[in-house]
Amino acid sequence: MTRFLKYAFLAALLLSGGYAGAKENDLTVSFKLAPPANKPKLAESFTIRLELTRPAAYSVRPDTAAFSNEIFSLLKIKKVSERADGALKTGVFELEAAAFDIGVSTFPEITWLLTAGAEEKQAKSPPFALEILPLFAGKTGQEGIRDISPPFKFIPWLWLLAGLAAAAAAAWFLYRRYKAAINAAASSGPESAPDLRSPYEKASAALAELTASGIWAEGRIKEFYSRLADIFRGYLDAQFAIKAELLTTNDITRELRRTGADIKTVIRTRELLESADLVKFARFRPGEKERDDAVASLKDLLLFFNRRAENAAPPAAEEGGKQ
Repeated sequence: MTRFLKYAFLAALLLSGGYAGAKENDLTVSFKLAPPANKPKLAESFTIRLELTRPAAYSVRPDTAAFSNEIFSLLKIKKVSERADGALKTGVFELEAAAFDIGVSTFPEITWLLTAGAEEKQAKSPPFALEILPLFAGKTGQEGIRDISPPFKFIPWLWLLAGLAAAAAAAWFLYRRYKAAINAAASSGPESAPDLRSPYEKASAALAELTASGIWAEGRIKEFYSRLADIFRGYLDAQFAIKAELLTTNDITRELRRTGADIKTVIRTRELLESADLVKFARFRPGEKERDDAVASLKDLLLFFNRRAENAAPPAAEEGGKQ
């Protein structure tokens, strides 16, 4: 109930078009916020319009270094215009941001620095509630489940489906364990030579093998996308020690943000993994164009991360260095 009242109060402020900031030493600053016209989607950028009114003697700039939030990422702040009205000035700004969680979240306050000569003061724009939609609408293009005919109404379909889902999940987990054990045994055998290829080379070779395997032509589309996602997850584990096989798509994008990956790369990663999830779990059947786009996207991501890893690697020590 408290959270609801909080969101209702913030919404009322936005609809009224104004917000008065803190008054420090007789300095009054007011804000006017305009949220995005459409509800933003997960990991997609959106724009917030902000008007800041302050005494004309003060210049203003955002303190972006003070912005820190687990859900929202502030991409850019652009000053659109400024107008004077007597002893006051109003600056108009556009804030470009992106969200990394769905549902209703609170867009945080932003600190603004106001300067007049050697004097500097702070004011904070108000936080407000914002609903974030999923990136995909979830349409599968398949016919929905029909009503069960009356003679079979006594069957507990919900429990039966839940049991089948649990059994499938357990079988998949055991298969992954068995696959990992086989690979480990093969790599530790006395006749096996060490694989000295880089994670990028291994992933690129696996992708080339997948595209040439012919499983797409055989109609095994779900298997194709499952292996495509496994190649990418295995690369992230080998290159960045991100245990991607044990993480959800949302967790993987969070880990990539901690590595310093830019927002476009994070979005492309999320789109690739979510498209694979739709094929594996939502019965979505992509065409050849979607398949080619997914393969090209994985190639670009592998190349980007490989270049980033090479640039971050320390230079090799010179032989016969100075004593």
